[in-house]
Formats: sequence, structure tokens, C-alpha cells
Amino acid sequence: MNARSIDLDTLRRDLGTSEQDAYVRAMAVRADTGWGLHHCWALIGAEPPQWSETLWQYQDHAFVACRVPAAVLAVLCSPEAGSALALGPLTVSVPAATGPAYKNRHPSYARHERAPLPVPAVDVTIAPADRGSRNVTQTILVGEGVPSFPEPNSAWRAFFEGDYSLIGAQGPPDDLARLRFAEGGAWLGRVHVTPTQLVVAVEGSSANGAELELFGESERSSRRLEAPGEVTFPLAHGLPAHAWLWLKRDTTWLDYRSIDPGSGWTGDLDRAGVEIEMPVEPQAHIEALIASGEGPCVEFKECLPTKQSRRTLKTVVAFANGDGGTMVFGINRDEVTVTGVTEDNPPTKLRDHLVDLVRGTVIPMPHVEARDYRIDDKLILVLEVSPGMHPPYGLSTPDTRDKPEYFVRRGASTFPAQPNDLNEAVLSRRHIEGDTSSGFTRFRPARTGA
Repeated sequence: MNARSIDLDTLRRDLGTSEQDAYVRAMAVRADTGWGLHHCWALIGAEPPQWSETLWQYQDHAFVACRVPAAVLAVLCSPEAGSALALGPLTVSVPAATGPAYKNRHPSYARHERAPLPVPAVDVTIAPADRGSRNVTQTILVGEGVPSFPEPNSAWRAFFEGDYSLIGAQGPPDDLARLRFAEGGAWLGRVHVTPTQLVVAVEGSSANGAELELFGESERSSRRLEAPGEVTFPLAHGLPAHAWLWLKRDTTWLDYRSIDPGSGWTGDLDRAGVEIEMPVEPQAHIEALIASGEGPCVEFKECLPTKQSRRTLKTVVAFANGDGGTMVFGINRDEVTVTGVTEDNPPTKLRDHLVDLVRGTVIPMPHVEARDYRIDDKLILVLEVSPGMHPPYGLSTPDTRDKPEYFVRRGASTFPAQPNDLNEAVLSRRHIEGDTSSGFTRFRPARTGA
């Protein structure tokens, strides 16, 4: 991601001469003379499939999704308040903006995006001149033929992000507008990795003359492109560690993507357009996990938790609030010796008991999976904890039923969470999970930008 500033006059001129369409989501609040724009999000140069124009109108708040010529959004750059902007059936008064605006360039399938765009894009953020007017009146929102909400923040998350969970207090950003310009020059498409080769689709009319590079810890290969299409890299020694793909021309990157399964840079590889077919023997995977020792996403315990020792599950809370993790039961404190768990019940019942303890102790219930393995004829149980989609997660025991305890992971240890830790956990999930019903999950480049 590259960030730089742009003055409002330049941005207004660029928007005013654009011939592309903009797909807009906006929030408006009731003003003395009508509706006032509170926040605008727009995608320019790409068309979301299953797009539908929508209006949620309440007594003092309104949410609208519509398609408009990108040129009309030039009024968002005005230092003077009061310009009228027609958004579908709603006409809003635009507050004054202040410069400069800030541009951030993202690769395709950018991490931390709730609905990752499969082409590179430039985001431009416009600030309001009067941030003191950004407060939203907290009131119940009900209307005819539209969903109801206990307060505007929940409505904003549902309309803009497809998040109807009603959890958390995060609402509209302080920005007046966030404009996203899809780039249709050349980009990385789907990536397919097998034990012997990597195949990547390069798309876009400007691929001719670009260089495609596969870069890893142990080796580097590159191809000069003559046209868009599939490019194959043989993998004589398998996928190199910490592998990246770079699409570039001279000193400028066109697109890039991490394809390292162990890296947190890309996030969910499937959502990032990366498919890896690597045969994994579960037993060998667990043995390698144990050999690697404890870490930010791995913790060992000698005994299974019980109702009396359920505080052990505080690490489940920490994993759910973070990037997920694995708890292995049946490993000595020395982190090496496999002691196995007591087999007072069949493995299936032990697994069920473990999941039931999590269900009765961790709130809300994160997604977990329990599996059993045998190492040196000793039974171990493995609990896989997925990153929670609705943090914060808390530990609730009979002693803390009315006041859950929250934890986070730092290094190989679990610590009580501070308020900023919980806030970071909530914010990190805002842009992780796509929602096909919102019309923002998949995009195709507009013809004019290809």
C-alpha cells in the first residue's frame, strides 16, 4: 500500500471530467432544510454484481445505495457547504470539505477488506471541514418496509458492511467520503499451487511488457509477459517459503500477493484467490506442530480442562480475539514429552466434553473443532480455534458470570486484555468477512477501465 496526499482542487477536477459510473452508499441525517450528507462511500470504475438500488428511510436518518455519474461526486471536494447532491430518490446537502485528501493504493484482494476487490484500487479519503458536526443522534430506527435497529451505528454497519450482528458500538467513520477507484490495467487473478507447479492468471489489457516475479526465501523466478493469460512456474523443490507474487513494470508495482500459507499478510488464502493443493498427512502435521513448540498460535496442556479447571480455556478466548490458534492436550510442561490424556472415556466423548466446556464457558461461542490423535500410542486431543468473527470474546465461569473476563495472546502467553486490545479486535473484524447479499463481495472491472 502506498499513501500520499492530493489537493482537493485536483481531485475535484479529476472527478468532474470522469466518464465512469460510481456505485454509491451514503448515510444522511435530517437537517433543518432537508437531508444532510453524513458519510459517502463510492466505488468508481467497477460494477458490483447483483447491485440493487436501495433506500432505508427513517424519521431522522436515511441510507441510500444508487448509481450516479462519477462526475457529480466532485461536489464532495468543495470547501463551501450547501451544494446539493442527488442520490437516487434522495437529495442531500453536502458539508464543506477540507484538504488535502489522502490516497492509498491497494493490491487486488487487499487484506483487512470485508469485501476484497479482485483488482488493484486507489482509496481517497476526504475529511469534513467541521468535525464537531459529526455526532449522530442516538435513537431507535424504525420505518415502513425497512429493517429496524436499536441505534444508527447498527444500521450503518448493516447497510455499509452487511453486518447485522448488532454487536459493538463502531459506527460511521469521521470522514466525509471514501472514494475507491478500481484500476483496470493489469492485475493478478486466481493462483493455483500444486506440489509441482504454480499457475497464475494475469488479467488486464496492459499486461504486455510487464514482469511477473515469483519471489521466495530460497529462490526467485520471473517472466516477461507478452499478453494477459496463465503463467506457469515449475516448482522443482515445492513452493518456496515466504512466497510472493509481484506484477511490476520498471520501478512501479501493478499488483502483488503473498501466497505463503503460514503468513498473516494475505489473510484467508481462499478469499485472496489462492488455491493450494498440498498433500498434508494429519499425523505428520500434528507431530510437526508439537516439535515447533508453543507460540502465538499454539499452546500445550498436560490435562484436559474440567468444570473446576475451566479457566484453562482463557487461551481459547485469546485465540478467538486474535488470529485463532491450536491447543494441544496431553503434552508435558517441558513442551516436548508426550504424556497423553487420561482415557477414562472413549476419544469421541472426550472431544464432545471439550467442545461442551467451551460452549458453556466462552461467550459468544467461537468456531472450534476437536480432534484426537495417537503419538507413541498415547492419546492427545487437539482443539482448533478459528479467529472469531464477532469479538470481543470473554471467559464466563460461575464466579464471573455477570462480568466476563477478556484475554489476548502475546507471544506464547495469554494475558488479560486491555480496552485498546478489545477495540483493536473489534476493528480488525470489520473488513474480514464478505457478504454476498450486500453486493460488495465480487466485482468485475468496468469496460472503460479495462
